[in-house]
Amino acid sequence: MFEEMKIHSFLIVGVLLTFVLSLFALFTSETTFLLLYSYSILGFFPIIWVGLQLKKQQKRFTDIMTFQSIKDTFPMLVYITIVLFFFSLGAFWLMNYGLSFVFPSVVDYFLKEIDIFPNETVPFILTALYISILGPIAEEFIFRGILFKRLSAKYNIIVGIIVANVLFGILHTDIIGAFMFGFVLSLIYQKTGNLLLPIMVHILNNGFITVLALIDPPMPRFLDYRTIEEVHATMIPNLMMLLIATPLLISFIRKNKTILTNH
Repeated sequence: MFEEMKIHSFLIVGVLLTFVLSLFALFTSETTFLLLYSYSILGFFPIIWVGLQLKKQQKRFTDIMTFQSIKDTFPMLVYITIVLFFFSLGAFWLMNYGLSFVFPSVVDYFLKEIDIFPNETVPFILTALYISILGPIAEEFIFRGILFKRLSAKYNIIVGIIVANVLFGILHTDIIGAFMFGFVLSLIYQKTGNLLLPIMVHILNNGFITVLALIDPPMPRFLDYRTIEEVHATMIPNLMMLLIATPLLISFIRKNKTILTNH
């Protein structure tokens, strides 16, 4: 299925649509354009494209996603979502801490990018729906489906899992955490053959972030850093969080490492 889908065809169509859509940037606000781009190029386009490719193969979405065994695997999905969430928080801090000594301007940019939700009601709702539902589905189609499976079939699983998730990491501000997030979701998909499982982890993770943005609870001081000085001052709790989450993540990967050699 995904193994037969051509990456270059997907990219060509995506670039052409991006070029056409970029014309709207001249007539709309930045927020409106970003929403339009997210919903179209990074939202419905990959889902529709995959649907058309499946139709050519005389397949359906149910051939790549199924609710079977969801009940049995759901506790594992919740567990790995929690571990990945705290690992990502620690990894984001570590990245900013390291970069602060060599590229402080980059850290300032990353810290400004933390606030991803607009203040206006309608843009906030649209952004929340994209981040918590449509975005995770589309990104799993792109990175765990088209890129990971196609590259694994064309070269090998190591190339597929590294290239797909390096690109996934680059797309996100939290590069290290996003790479590991995608790496683990690739293992889950490769093990089960059910794309719905990584989609669910992605939705759980992003949905929790959206709920936090919606209710805006008081955050622990060590997570609410906005300057390089605060990054340095919050070293101990962030490092402890990373040191707790990392072994749990490594343990999960080790239990599933045969996936990388048996396929």
